[in-house]
Amino acid sequence: MNSRPVILLTGGTDPSGGAGLAADIKSCSALGGHGCICVTAVTVQNSGGVDSWIPVPPHTIADQMNATCNDGLPDGIKTGMLGSQAAVKAVADVISKRLNGIPYVLDPVMVAGSGDGLAEESLETAIREYLLPLATLVTPNLDEAEAFTGKPVRDRTAMEKAALEIRAMGAESVLVKGGHLEGEPADVLATSAGITWFQGSRIIPGKVHGTGCTLASSCATLLAAGYTPEKAVSKALVYLRGAIAGSFKRELGTLLGHFPAIGPLPENTDSSAFYRTPRFCPACAGELVKAEPHPICSRCGLIFYRNPLPAVVLVLKKNGKVLLARRAAAPAKGELGLPGGFIDLGEGPETAARRELMEETKLTGDSFELIGTDADHTDYGSIVLYIYEVVNWRGTPEASDDVSELLWKEIENVPQLAFPAHDRVIDKMKDERSHYGTG
Repeated sequence: MNSRPVILLTGGTDPSGGAGLAADIKSCSALGGHGCICVTAVTVQNSGGVDSWIPVPPHTIADQMNATCNDGLPDGIKTGMLGSQAAVKAVADVISKRLNGIPYVLDPVMVAGSGDGLAEESLETAIREYLLPLATLVTPNLDEAEAFTGKPVRDRTAMEKAALEIRAMGAESVLVKGGHLEGEPADVLATSAGITWFQGSRIIPGKVHGTGCTLASSCATLLAAGYTPEKAVSKALVYLRGAIAGSFKRELGTLLGHFPAIGPLPENTDSSAFYRTPRFCPACAGELVKAEPHPICSRCGLIFYRNPLPAVVLVLKKNGKVLLARRAAAPAKGELGLPGGFIDLGEGPETAARRELMEETKLTGDSFELIGTDADHTDYGSIVLYIYEVVNWRGTPEASDDVSELLWKEIENVPQLAFPAHDRVIDKMKDERSHYGTG
């Protein structure tokens, strides 16, 4: 499987940022790919519909595709709006000559989801003749399936028949999209293995701009990464449902949320934390909403239990003083705290304590004693802490890794530290000294 598949995305622009190449690039990036674009048309549209568009000359379309190929062949291809028979032929010529055998998703755009025309002329004959035989996956909506077959496609039975009929025209697999079905939506995939149905649900009322482009480019990215058509479609639909659940209103329509929104951010954040609650439900791709004590899915009701991150805190004492570390990295950059850090995958707590001691202080620990546990909540999320006193160590403390300074501070004079759990460790040390004398 390619770690970052490169996808050649061919289609029209969209000033709203919701459909066309804008949706393609965002979908490809969200799924871990890199999109290279070829502009076939410049449209004047927004979330409410298409006003007008002008085509890019076919030779310029071919030149753009060849320019990408000259920089290394892509791992996948997706075509959307082409606009004219000449453009269809130009694209087919490049694919057949330079990109044969590379996974290709054909989104046969003839009419926008809003119902506006996106072609100068009837394209189904040209697409059927030149592009369908090259396609790994074709993704017609109901109207486009009717254009290819010449028959009404308005129910599940007709969708299944249309998928098989279009596949017989030469495509390797066909996904007929049923977003405009009466009632709940459903999509049907026809492959060499047979028929697969993907049942959906109405996540929000009304139309959402750019769903077809998003689904097709997501499939292209996943096919390029090595997934079968069945797996690629299944995973792409999960992403699409999440993007629909995160959609937002504009004045004239609704746009997909291809990426998580900016907020809400934790209080007192320095904006560099990496550990956040996931945005989408792992079961149904619905939106996870904030709830106590755990986030809950707004669609299926799943309660999301996030395991806290494990970390160690190190206590080193000498002559009534404790060793403090000034943080050189976020969160709490520049503030004082106790040495320590996260437990790496495969480590036990004491192993992590030894490693963190060496990384942050250059000291070698000979003896560690677990003196307590605690929990905290930081920009990273919930953390469970193993508190170790380093009883014996060798070497001279030297700040390193994500520590900029080390200093010994009298326990009674330790200021407020970066994290509440560290303050509680110091408070306990102060209490012990007041009850049992200095130590």
